[in-house]
Amino acid sequence: MRITLIGAGAIGTLWAVKLTQAGHSVSLVTRDHASERTLSLDGTSFTLPANQTALMQQSDLWLVCTKAYDIQAALLPYLFYLHPETLVVLMHNGMGPHQWLATQLPDAQPLLLATTSHGVCRARTGDYQHTGHGPTAIGPGNQAGHACTFIAEVFDHALPTATWKRDIFQSLWYKLAINSVINPLTAVHGIQNGELLKVDYDPIIRELCQELANVMRAEGVHTSVTEIRQQIDTVVKATANNYSSMNRDVFYQRPTELEYITGYVLQRAAEHHISAPHHQQLYQAVQQGQRHKESS
Repeated sequence: MRITLIGAGAIGTLWAVKLTQAGHSVSLVTRDHASERTLSLDGTSFTLPANQTALMQQSDLWLVCTKAYDIQAALLPYLFYLHPETLVVLMHNGMGPHQWLATQLPDAQPLLLATTSHGVCRARTGDYQHTGHGPTAIGPGNQAGHACTFIAEVFDHALPTATWKRDIFQSLWYKLAINSVINPLTAVHGIQNGELLKVDYDPIIRELCQELANVMRAEGVHTSVTEIRQQIDTVVKATANNYSSMNRDVFYQRPTELEYITGYVLQRAAEHHISAPHHQQLYQAVQQGQRHKESS
């Protein structure tokens, strides 16, 4: 396939390299507008064409791997070059940008949503390392996307295991639930993920899971507090020595995806008239932490 990958950060680099190794023709869209970019993953490097509108127009697939808050700015300048039959895949933390993008695309344009559990970190050399393997789920983000089940096989061939999820929003909600507990708690307290296994954090995690269960059920996801907690604990144990992305963003005074994680939970809770005070408190605590970092 001819693939345009937008956002060559950690996850973007992983997929760009793996899709290239699988035989696909990958081009990039980057912030620097350079005509090419060299990507390095686990000691393997590829120099790929970048920011070439002709390649964007010819692409069979656009894979968007930017941060959630960058998606609108990253896509708006290039939507003119999007061929009507090109598939668009969003792969990012949090939820919300799909709502905006759906309003920008024709009804016949296939929109797909994906979530992945693969881990990637940047070494001091600037190269990326594939640090954790996990499943990738992909499914339809609009009606036209339902006809694109084959794309799961493309992703699975490049980087197993990828599966088609007809109800992708259930997978996205579980990923959001995990992120809405781990990310803000570790950011506010300045801790590694594994610290959340301590008994001190049990009461707040329990309350957050209850609020999540209420919102997710209102969104049509059949779940329970126990199931949500089990998934969170599994991820915490598997990433015990890691710092969450929001923790690092606050630490390094970078923008966070708070609006698309906790903010989205609060948005949907308000839509359903559901109280979520503990998520609201965490939301405000992260914001306060950001302001404190900026002023110190």
